[in-house]
Order: sequence, then structure tokens, then C-alpha cells
Amino acid sequence: MNFLDFLFPRRCVSCGKLGGYFCRKCANSIHFFDEQICPICAKPSIDGRTHIKCQTSHTIDGLYSAVYFKDAIKDAIHQFKYQQISDLSEVLAKILVYKFPTHLIHFDFLCSVPLYRSREKERGFNQSFLLAKHMGRIWGIPGTDKLLVRTKKTVPQADLKKEDREKNVKDAFSLSRDINLTDRSIGLVDDVSTTRSTLVECAKILKRAHAKFVYGIVIAHGS
Repeated sequence: MNFLDFLFPRRCVSCGKLGGYFCRKCANSIHFFDEQICPICAKPSIDGRTHIKCQTSHTIDGLYSAVYFKDAIKDAIHQFKYQQISDLSEVLAKILVYKFPTHLIHFDFLCSVPLYRSREKERGFNQSFLLAKHMGRIWGIPGTDKLLVRTKKTVPQADLKKEDREKNVKDAFSLSRDINLTDRSIGLVDDVSTTRSTLVECAKILKRAHAKFVYGIVIAHGS
């Protein structure tokens, strides 16, 4: 045990038991996705690839969701984002990559979904960028928050009804600078996906900059 752990002992994010961010019991409540889904129609799809019939020129190419958004993972993500426990990002990144299909790891960048500047300032960090950075260290791929910017202060998606979420993020993102992404393959990283609207909107911006392949990567999927 190092000195900081002695002074500020870690507790399970779900039940509060001393010892680590996930006790054995709560870790066993984490359920990995059995079957990935198409990010457009939400029907089963191999590796979460976008179905051919769902594709357009600027459509996201696929989505990988690691686990279900419930139980200990839901508690962990809530504490990560709203209690500012930023070092949870390393643990969550390991969960994210644990069962990720190795044949899909051919990204040039891991790009985080941006926060609006005032929200990031209030939180002190962008949770998606911390995830992208730790995943990048594991895979040897650069994690970046320099490709996209959020141009509109949107209502948190979790506060909206399903039918309002797509409208909420429409035209809320742009490239952070004039950049050509021709033939680039990009992993688009976020913490949670529900209706997938945010990822779809961000992917559209990257595809318009001529990115060849944009694949969403999230820790958890659920309502």
C-alpha cells in the first residue's frame, strides 16, 4: 500500500467496502455484452458493424459496447463523472479493452467525444478523453481530444426522453480546426451510449472530413 492509499483508502464504488474500486461481489455484477448491435437500427450485428442497409456516406461504421449500464458499472461511471474520481478512468479503460475484438484494433487515433467547455471546466476533466488516453497506452495508439469540439451547450442526454436525444445533439459538434482525415481510421470513445445519437453525430463530422473508418467505443450501453 502506498502512502496516498493509506491516507485515502479506496472503497468499492458500489457498496463502499474497503480495498479497491470494485470488491469481488460487485465486480461479479458486471455483465459483458453478449451480442453487439448495429449503431443505427440497434439490431444484432457481428462486432457491432453498421448494417449495409443502414449505411450512408457519413454513417458511423460500427459500435462496440463493453458492458451493460447497470449495477456496479453504473455506480462507477456516476462517481467517475460527478464525484470527480478521475483515476477510475484507468480501471474502466481496462474493462473496456478486455474483450474488444483484436482484429478491429487498427486505429490511427482514439478520439474522445468532447464536452462543452464550461462543463469540462466545471468537472475538471473530460472523462471520454481520460478513457481514450488510457486505452491508447494499452494499445499503443494516440488518444486525442484535438479533433472535435462541442459548439453547443446541450442538455445532458440522460435528462431527456429517447425521442428528444437526437434533436438535442444535432449540429452540436464541429472539427476543432481545419483538418483532413483522408484514409484515417478513428476510434470514437465515450463512456455511455443510450440512443447512440451523440456517437452518430460525431462520426458524421469526422466522415465529412474524409475519415475512412469511424468506430464507436463505449464502456456501457443502456438507458
